[in-house]
Amino acid sequence: MRFGAYEADPRSGELRKHGLGIALEEKPFQALVLLLQHPNEVVTREELRTQLWPADIFIDFDNSLNTVIAKVRRALNDSAENPRFIETVGRRGYRFMAPVESSAPDQEQRGSAATPAAQGASSVIVLDLPKVATSERAGQRGSASDERAKPQTHRTAVRYTFLIAGALVAIAVLLVGLNVGGLRDRLLPGSGPGPIKSLAVLPLENLSGDMEQDYFAEGMTDELTTDLAKIRSLRVISRTTMMQYREAHKSLPQIAEELHVDAVVEGSVVLSGGTVRITAQLIDAHRDRHLWAQSYEREVGQVLNVQDSVALDIASAVRAELGPEEHESLTRQRSVNPEAYESYLRGRNKLGKQAPTPIKDSLQDFQRAIDLDPLYAPAYSGLADAYSLMANYSALSPKEAFPPAKAAALKALSLDPLLSEAHSSLALVKSSYDWDWAGAEREYKRAIELSPSNAVAHHRYARFLSMVARHDEAVAEIERARELDPLSLGIQNNVGIALYYARRYDEAIVESRKTLEIDPNRVWARVFLALSYEQKGMYPEAIQEQEKVRAYFKGAPNAGLAHLYALTGRTPEARQILKELGKEDGDPAWFLIAGGYAALGDKDRAFNCLEKAYEERDFFLPALAVHPWMDPLRSDPRFHDLLHRIGLSSVTVLPKDPKARPSDTRSHQELLGIQRLPPAFLSGLE
Repeated sequence: MRFGAYEADPRSGELRKHGLGIALEEKPFQALVLLLQHPNEVVTREELRTQLWPADIFIDFDNSLNTVIAKVRRALNDSAENPRFIETVGRRGYRFMAPVESSAPDQEQRGSAATPAAQGASSVIVLDLPKVATSERAGQRGSASDERAKPQTHRTAVRYTFLIAGALVAIAVLLVGLNVGGLRDRLLPGSGPGPIKSLAVLPLENLSGDMEQDYFAEGMTDELTTDLAKIRSLRVISRTTMMQYREAHKSLPQIAEELHVDAVVEGSVVLSGGTVRITAQLIDAHRDRHLWAQSYEREVGQVLNVQDSVALDIASAVRAELGPEEHESLTRQRSVNPEAYESYLRGRNKLGKQAPTPIKDSLQDFQRAIDLDPLYAPAYSGLADAYSLMANYSALSPKEAFPPAKAAALKALSLDPLLSEAHSSLALVKSSYDWDWAGAEREYKRAIELSPSNAVAHHRYARFLSMVARHDEAVAEIERARELDPLSLGIQNNVGIALYYARRYDEAIVESRKTLEIDPNRVWARVFLALSYEQKGMYPEAIQEQEKVRAYFKGAPNAGLAHLYALTGRTPEARQILKELGKEDGDPAWFLIAGGYAALGDKDRAFNCLEKAYEERDFFLPALAVHPWMDPLRSDPRFHDLLHRIGLSSVTVLPKDPKARPSDTRSHQELLGIQRLPPAFLSGLE
C-alpha cells in the first residue's frame, strides 16, 4: 500500500520510506493499515477500538488511541496541526487524506491487513469482513455493491461457496494460531501468557512539546522504575539501561529479547502548570499484547502517590504478591513541594551523567530541594550520593566529602526508613570512610531487601565484597548488577575490577577490553586493563595502556607507570614520578604512591605513605587487604597492624604464586587454582 514516499506492507508488518524500514510498533501499524484501507473516508474511533483492542482488555481508550495515532504521525513526520496524511475529524475519528495505491486484488474489501513476517515482525493479523458485519460502513457500501452484482450460474455459485467456506476456515485457524484478540487464550486457557517475573520501563515520552521538560519525563521514568524495583517477585531493569532505548527504533519483542524480560511498560507524561498526567500501559512483550493500561492526573504535589498507584496497578496486573513492607511502601500517602520535586529530578538527572562538573552542580539542586521541602527524604539521599561521587572523582577529598554524605544519608533514613537508596548511600560511607565493615554490610543487605532490583546497591555491595576478599560473592553480585543494568558501562567496568581483585586476570582483561570497545575513554577500564597485564608479566602491553592513561590526564604523573618502571628496572624514572606525586597539590593518592615504593623494595617509604593514607582516609585504602601491589609488604608486622586499624585483620588474602612469570604459559587462574567462570558466561563475552 503506497502513499507518497511511503509503503506499508500488511503481510510483513513493515513500513518503509524510499525502501528503508521505519520502526513502528504493532498497534500504530495496525491503525495505519486500517486508515490506508479507507482513504478519504472517516474511520471512527469505535472502529479503531474494535480493531486494536480485544473486548476483554481494560484500557483507558481515549489516551491509548491518542498515543497510537501520535506514534503513526511521528513515523510519517506528520502533525495534527498541519496534516499531510492523517486528519482528525472532530471527535468522530480520523481520515487518511493522501492518495493510496494498493496491490490488493480488491480494494473495496477490508481483508487481510497484517500477517507475521518471517524475521521478527509482530505476530498480529488485522482482519475485517464488512459484508458480514452490520456496521455503519457496511451499510454505506451495501447498495453500491448490490448494483454491481451479476447473476451467477449454479456451478459458479457452488464454487464460490466452497472457496468462501475454505477461506473462513483458514482465517479461523489463523486467528486461533496467532492468538488474535486473545482468542486462543479464551478458547485454550492453558495457552495464555505465562507468569510475568521480569519487566522493563521504557522512557516515558514527554508530550508537553517542551524539550526543557525532558528531565521531568526522565525523572518520572526513574521514579517509576524505583517503585517497581521494590517488588521482590519482579526483576526490573535499571533506568540507566532503559534510557538508551529512548531513541532506539526497535520493536517491543526485540527489546524484550535483548533484555530477557517478560513485559514492558511504556507511556507518556505531561507537566502542565501545576498538574501532571501520566499514561502507562503494560504489554506482554513476547506476544506484543496489551495487558493493562491506565491514565492518572494529579497535582504535582501528589505526584509521589501517582507513581505508587501506577506501580501498585502494574503489580496487580502481573499478579505479584506484595509483602507487608512492599505494600506499606507503595500505599502510604506522600506529598512533596512541586518546586522541590523538580529540583530533585534535575539533581538526579545531573548525577546520572557521571562526570565531575554535573555532579558538582547537582549539589545545588538537591540543597534547593531540601530548602523548599525539608521533609522530602530522597533529596537527602541524592545529596549523600553527590558528595560520595565527588570523592570518587577526586573533586573533593574524602574528609571533605564523606562526613556531609553520612549526615545526609542519616537524615534521609530518619525521614523514611524504607528508602532503599538511603541505606545504600549510608553503606557506601561506612565502607569507604568509616571502615565499619559489619555496619556497611547490614546497610547494603537492607537496601537490597527493600529493593531487590536496585542495581546501584548490588554494584556497591560487590565492591564491598571485593574489599573484604569474598571474591566469589563479589563476582556473583556484580553479575547480578549487570543483569539488572546490562548496558551500564560503570557496572561493566566494575566486572573487570572485581575479577582483578580476585586475581582472575585473563577474565579481567576480557571484561576491560569489552568496556573499552564500547567507550575508549573509560579511563578506569584502561587502568585495570594495564594492571591485569602487569600482573601477568605483560609489561610492554601494560606500559602502553598506562601511557594512554597519562595522555588522558594531560601528562600528569602516573602511579601506574611508576609501578611498572620499578618492576622493569627503570628505578630513577620510577622514583621521579613518585616524588612528583607526593608533591601534588590537594590530595595525593598516598596508597598508590606506597605501592610504587613497595615495588622498589623501599618498605620504609611505603609504610610512611600508608600512614598518610590512613590519616587522610585515602579513597583507595579499603583495598589494602586485596590489592596485589601490597604483596611485598604483607609479611611485615606494620602491615598487619594497619589491617587491624582499618578493621580488616581477619581477611584472608589470596596467595601470590612466584611462578607466575611471563615464561610460564599457564594462566594466572591455573597457577592459583581459582575456578574459572562458567563457559556460558565466557561465551557471552567473545
